[in-house]
Amino acid sequence: MDTLLKLSPAQSLLLRNAARRADGHVIPPDTLRGGARAKVLTALLQRGWIEPADGGHLLTDAGYAAIGQQRPVPKDDVQPMAA
Repeated sequence: MDTLLKLSPAQSLLLRNAARRADGHVIPPDTLRGGARAKVLTALLQRGWIEPADGGHLLTDAGYAAIGQQRPVPKDDVQPMAA
């Protein structure tokens, strides 16, 4: 990445924890409550680093890039299931 992004500790925590999850879901810790939680999630949404999904939020490709990672590629032997 050419420029380092300035992330707050809470933003970094949420993005890095979501990147560790196979599904990329953003799950704020219980210690991040109320207005602080809303402020962090709003900032991440505005920057396009997360997106609303299934009553929660998912990490986007831009979110992975913000922490210097790439979205994991599914293994070739795993086929997506039809709904």
